[in-house]
Amino acid sequence: MLFKDILGEKKVKTQLISSVQNNRISHAQLFIGPEGNNKLALALAYAQYINCEQKLTEDSCGLCSSCIKYTTFSHPDLLLVFPVIKSSNYKQPISQQFASQWKELVTENIYLNLGDWISFFDADNKSGQQGTIYIHEAEYLQRKVALKNYEAKYRVILIWMPEKMNTATANKLLKLLEEPPKGTIFLLVAEKADQLLPTILSRLQMIKTTKIDEKIGAAFLQEKHQITIEKAMQLLNLTGGSMGKTIKIITKEDGLNYLQEFGAWMRMCYKIDIQEMIYWTDAIAQRGRNHQKILLSYAIRMIRECLLYNFANKNLLRINENEEVFMKNFASFIHEENSIEIIEKLEESIRNINRNANAKIIFFELSLQFVKLLKVKRKFAKN
Repeated sequence: MLFKDILGEKKVKTQLISSVQNNRISHAQLFIGPEGNNKLALALAYAQYINCEQKLTEDSCGLCSSCIKYTTFSHPDLLLVFPVIKSSNYKQPISQQFASQWKELVTENIYLNLGDWISFFDADNKSGQQGTIYIHEAEYLQRKVALKNYEAKYRVILIWMPEKMNTATANKLLKLLEEPPKGTIFLLVAEKADQLLPTILSRLQMIKTTKIDEKIGAAFLQEKHQITIEKAMQLLNLTGGSMGKTIKIITKEDGLNYLQEFGAWMRMCYKIDIQEMIYWTDAIAQRGRNHQKILLSYAIRMIRECLLYNFANKNLLRINENEEVFMKNFASFIHEENSIEIIEKLEESIRNINRNANAKIIFFELSLQFVKLLKVKRKFAKN
């Protein structure tokens, strides 16, 4: 990974490059930022730059033996740690057993989230596990760092989603993080610092990363995936700026019009077309959980945009032309008397889908709730 291929984050890039050039590399660093942003890419680019054999002023050379090995995740002094799931085949799982699969997913989408990775273990997540970094991982690392580096000046241990370490693992790693062997650097990549033990957090230098700028992200998506700027902006709005989720929608759900599906759903609910609801919920239940959650997330966004349309400055709206046309007719049904309950029902449905509940039941019951809530009248008419 080269710094030049990372979207934005100029200040962070300068900070990281300067630390190497001035020989002020902290032995334990935490790259922290929201889901779907550049934090993992920055950590990988930093690791590559640290060990680049022909460093440039602002980036790795990309051509030396070390850079080539980093590009393919094959450098012997790069150790990867990430959450895994226990199974009958892996009762004491460690990252090393699944490294090739993780590398493949990261190569496809550097902005992946934990849900994407856990889906590798169990596409339907029937086990309900969310992924954990177990104590066996810490024991494995202790054995590895006791050995000499293979070839690089620095051994880099990259821990992705360290907030998924259980307490036993975290306590086991405390000593290593505080006083790692000479030539060993820990780079942790996390989304929620408050879920790390304070004793772990106190030993880390924090590198704060931000959400990818919407315009930069949209331009990247337009060039990379040959979609319009308008479509790219719509998808980024839908995913809250998560590049990982946006890319997943484009590659897995390409061509799907969530506005069209949401609009059809609302119309059948308003008309109380029970037979159509049954057909529709049967169809939606056949789609994957990812599609179901994205549709519900889109519904939440549209309800919130309706509130802005009704009660706030319309310049604050983040909708395209087609959504605006739909909203002119639909927004009047969303107001202070029903909006909170609608959003709560939608959020509850997402949680239930994450728990692997029956999608057909979830969407049919939710549709019946919409039948009732869309008929709610305002107590006070708008002036």
